[in-house]
Amino acid sequence: MRRVRRILRWLGIVVVSLALLSTVLSVIYNASTQGTVALSSGGGHFVRTGDVRTHYETWGSSGRPVILVHGFAESTFAWHVFGPELASLGYHVFAIDVRGFGYTERKPPYSLSADTTQLQRFISAMHLDVPGTPKAVLIGHSSGAAIVGNLARLHPSLVAGVVFVDGDGTPYGAGPGWAGGFVRDPWMRSVVRLVTRHTWVVKPFYNRLCGSTCPRWTSKEADGWARPFRVRGAEDALERIIHQGLIGMTAKQIEAVHVHASVIYGEHDPQMGRDSAQLTARRLHTSRITAIRGASHLVMLAQPQRLAAAIDADIHSFGSST
Repeated sequence: MRRVRRILRWLGIVVVSLALLSTVLSVIYNASTQGTVALSSGGGHFVRTGDVRTHYETWGSSGRPVILVHGFAESTFAWHVFGPELASLGYHVFAIDVRGFGYTERKPPYSLSADTTQLQRFISAMHLDVPGTPKAVLIGHSSGAAIVGNLARLHPSLVAGVVFVDGDGTPYGAGPGWAGGFVRDPWMRSVVRLVTRHTWVVKPFYNRLCGSTCPRWTSKEADGWARPFRVRGAEDALERIIHQGLIGMTAKQIEAVHVHASVIYGEHDPQMGRDSAQLTARRLHTSRITAIRGASHLVMLAQPQRLAAAIDADIHSFGSST
């Protein structure tokens, strides 16, 4: 027993020492990596949507409006290949930065309700709710599916249809919400900066979620993904979002969506397989399910042409309602 107690005592000393050392190193690293970029450095456009200034991109100038809503840890940059591809098929395409991400003004709360209100007010700001004009089709990727689905549930008159891409609309664990339970400051800030300022750390995850057909991980591609996390308030927002977990709808809320709908997923997506896609389609009261060959979770980058063709077919099936 004396030997066991000595071992446990030394183990305790080692654990405490490592914790103290990692804390000191974390504080030093955080102090040496200060600095932000301007919200406007992302280019694009800005519009006031209630309590936040929303950043958005747009492609095309006529045709039925389509609004793209990204998922967790993404931004409008996620659509930079797909947006022009869909616009070439005759659509007026918009992509917004959800509050808490991209170059949209950082201001809590970062909740499904707030995100839904932001999208609703964006539709109004773009005059897409004017009677007699074509209604918008909403496309949500990953956790963005919850936002478009919730808007369709609450305001179906604003929506021509919704497309869930690589997401089932629920907080089913596609993001690191579990990390918030035990990773605290200053370590959380260090982890966030390691991931967003040293992009070689992200490259393996990008390759896994995207696949061999995605744009090569060049410095330009890396900067497009990482730069939004260096704007003022971005780290605070990301930490808050991680601590509270991903947004999402309940199964009953999804079943309360009664607009035209479809489900699209990458055939190699580790976060949404065939069974999940079929369950989501049943909840949305639709039989339209498309698996995109050669794509993983970032289907809009892996197979932009196939995704655009699938969405074009879905929109035509929705009809020409205004």
